[in-house]
Amino acid sequence: MFRDDDFEPLRLEPLLRTAPWMPRDLRAAHRWEAVDHAELGSGELLLVVAAVGGPASGERIFLTARRDPSGALTAAGDDGPHGLAAVRHVLTGARLRTARGGHVDFRRAPSAPTGEPRRLPFDHGWSSNSLSLVEVAGSAYLHKTYRRPTGAVHEPELLRRMSGTGYTPEWAGDYTYTDPVRGSRHPVGVLYRRAPGRGIDAPLRENLRSLWPRLTAGTAPERLVRAHLLPLEPKLRAAGRFLRGFHRDLAARLGAPATGYPVAEALARSSARLAELARADTPLPQDGVPLPQAARSAAFDALAAELDRLKEAFASRTTAPGAGPCHGDLHLSHLLCSEGDDGAWHMSVIDLSTPALSPKDPEYAAQSPVQDLVAVRRALEYFAADEAAFESSRRLGVDATETMYGALDGAPGLPPAGRAVLAGVFRTADLWRERVLGLLLGPASGDPLRRLLYLRRLLHELGYNHDHARPYHAAIDLRHALAPAAPAPTTHART
Repeated sequence: MFRDDDFEPLRLEPLLRTAPWMPRDLRAAHRWEAVDHAELGSGELLLVVAAVGGPASGERIFLTARRDPSGALTAAGDDGPHGLAAVRHVLTGARLRTARGGHVDFRRAPSAPTGEPRRLPFDHGWSSNSLSLVEVAGSAYLHKTYRRPTGAVHEPELLRRMSGTGYTPEWAGDYTYTDPVRGSRHPVGVLYRRAPGRGIDAPLRENLRSLWPRLTAGTAPERLVRAHLLPLEPKLRAAGRFLRGFHRDLAARLGAPATGYPVAEALARSSARLAELARADTPLPQDGVPLPQAARSAAFDALAAELDRLKEAFASRTTAPGAGPCHGDLHLSHLLCSEGDDGAWHMSVIDLSTPALSPKDPEYAAQSPVQDLVAVRRALEYFAADEAAFESSRRLGVDATETMYGALDGAPGLPPAGRAVLAGVFRTADLWRERVLGLLLGPASGDPLRRLLYLRRLLHELGYNHDHARPYHAAIDLRHALAPAAPAPTTHART
C-alpha cells in the first residue's frame, strides 16, 4: 500500500512541470497534490492530481505512473514495458477501490479479446491525451487515457453505442473514476481496435503536391485541377456517402433533439466574440511580423456585415431546423481511409467529440451535423492555404509567412511578376479546395444555418490563433473572413 507522502509535491514536480502535453494554465500551477489514487497492479498507479495555485487551481489531472525503488515517480502511459495494468483490467472487467474511498470501474465489451497484452511500437505524435498501441490475441488495439477530466468526454460511450456499425473502431472496453466526495463519474480511458488506414489529409496532400509541377505559365488552372483530381473523384464521393451514413447512424443511436438549433444564442455569442477580437491587438511570437492592418480591418468589417445579414435572415427566431448529433471536432486526420484490393477506400471516423449524448440534455440541440461539414471546410481552407504558401515561397525564394500575408493583402512589396506567381498558386489551390469540397460534401449552399456555423467556427479558430500568438494561421482565417463580403456566401450542403 502506498502512503500519501509517496506523492508529495516534490515527487510530482518533475513528472508534470515539463510534460509536453501540459496546457499553459495547468503548467502555471504553484504545485500539484495527489488527492486520490488507485493501485492498478505491477507497481502501476492511477493518480488523481490537483493543481494548487495558478489560473487552473483546483483543476484535476489523471496520471498513470509507477514508483521505482528510489521513490521516484515515472510516467507509465506512453511507452516502455509498463502501462499495461489498466488494459488487463479492461480485458477482464473489474472494480478497484481508491485510497480515498472512490472507485475505478472497468467495463469489458462482450466481443473483447482475451489474452495477455503487449506493447507495440507506436508513433502517436503530440496529443493532450495518453495514447499507446497494444497487441491482444494477434490484433492491435489503441489504449487512450484522458488526462484532463474537465469538460464532457463522451468518446468511450459513443464507441460502445456505435460499435458494429462499421463507422467507428470496434469498442473493447473502458474505465471510469468515481469521486468519493462529489460522487461524480469521469471517463479515464478507453480501449478499441485500431482502425486501419491514414487520415484523408495524406492522399489529398499527395495529390496537391503532385499538381504543382504541372502548374506552369499559360496553364489553365480550372482544367488542370479537374484533370488532376480525376483519380480521387470516386473515392471522395464515397467518403461523402460514408460521412452521411455516419451522421444517420449516430442520430439513430442517440435520438432526435426536442428543439431546433439555438440560433439566437449562437448569434449573441458570435457578436460578443467578434467584438472582443476586433478590439484586441494580435499577439506576436518573438520576432513575429504584424498582420497587414488594412486587410485585418477589412476582414473584421466583412465578418460584421455577414453577422448583420444572418441576424436579418433569422429575424426574431430563437431556433432553426438542423439540430442533431455530430462528431463535434472533425479534422481531416479523423477521417481514416485505407485502400482495399479493389482500389476503393475503406473508412473509419475516430476521436469522437460529440458534445451531448441525451436528447434530454439542454446542450443536445446545440449541435448539428452541419458543424462537421463546416469543420471539414475550415480544415481544407487551412490545408490548401498552407500548401500554397509554401509552394509560392519556394517559387519566389521568400519566407512562407510573407507569401501567406501576401495572399491576404495582395503582396504590395513584391514586384508585379512575383505577385502574379503568388496569385496563380493561391488561385489554383483555391480551385483545388473547392473541387475537393464539391466532391466530398456536394454542391454549395447559402443556407443561413450553415453560414452561421461557419462564422462560429471561423471566430473560434481565429480566437485560438490570436490567444496562442499564431499570426500565420490568423492570416488564413482573415483571408477567408473576407469571403462573406460576397453577396451570397456559401458552404457545402451535403448532410
